[in-house]
Amino acid sequence: MNYSDISKNKRYVDIFKKLVDIYIETGEPVGSRHLSKTLRNPLSPATIRNVMADLEEIGILCSDHSSSGRKPTEKGWRFFINALIETASISEIEKEALLEINKNSTCKSVESILEHATKILSELSNCVSLILAPTINSSIKHIDFVLLHPGKAIVIIVNENGVVENRLINVPQAITTSILEQARNYINEKLPGMDLKKIRDFIQEEVDFEKDDIDSLAKELVANGLDTIEDTARLIVKGQVNLISKSNEIKELEFLLKQLDEKRTLKHILDESIKGHGIQIFIGSETRMFEMLDCSMIVSPYKNSDKKLVGAIGIIGPTRMKYSKAITLVDYTAKLLSNLM
Repeated sequence: MNYSDISKNKRYVDIFKKLVDIYIETGEPVGSRHLSKTLRNPLSPATIRNVMADLEEIGILCSDHSSSGRKPTEKGWRFFINALIETASISEIEKEALLEINKNSTCKSVESILEHATKILSELSNCVSLILAPTINSSIKHIDFVLLHPGKAIVIIVNENGVVENRLINVPQAITTSILEQARNYINEKLPGMDLKKIRDFIQEEVDFEKDDIDSLAKELVANGLDTIEDTARLIVKGQVNLISKSNEIKELEFLLKQLDEKRTLKHILDESIKGHGIQIFIGSETRMFEMLDCSMIVSPYKNSDKKLVGAIGIIGPTRMKYSKAITLVDYTAKLLSNLM
């Protein structure tokens, strides 16, 4: 017997799906007697035990010991997700919460929108949520400087994809509005079409050779402003506290929290997920990060206004999560972001 045989056998499918549903709710191995009382089409415990033995033999169920109930293995979760899962609908309360991301989005920076989206997704899923923000490191379309008060200004960078970065920077006390205008005009006249690295190199050469095309204070302003902008994709993580309440479900919780804090591995996974299409689900040892952990990760890429994939959003939670609802939440959030980017 193989996976294909099981998916075509209604009795096996009904028993396996019901077992998974019960295990998601209780976290306890499920016995044949319990299943016999809850199946829509009742079967004897003996019949159910025979089916469960077959499912254990092909590796999608396991038991802690011979007399205990069964629970899904990693292969079982993968079979459930690939062949049997049914997509859940999003509730009006969840939809209303997610639509908050839209409100006032036109006057917010990309980073604040993504921070807000990640926070809401974490709260709704009761899991860790994470998002890979679009990188600014593509051709620069426009740069502006706004003086707030002596010593403080905002640098605004817009790239060719429409991604906007706003950063508060320290400036010399002698900086005036006219110097800001000179810096803005200079950089937008000479440097459009370059990426950040080329712009930085160009400005550094201007400073090193003391060229007089631009006031020295304006050069300093431009250099300081560009140095505040990261030219690599940023990872935002929210809701780590949600894992604490699930500590009895996740092995090596301390290790996972350290991984979340370090972020490099997560960033690599999300980078790779952008190359894929649609929702992707990683279970346990399918990723090196979760190799020894009872965790799953659900990820979806999102696009910009040009329909180009620019980032990814997802959640991390225990393997025993409500996948149908989690998948719906991640997918809905990714589509919302695609409309905002």
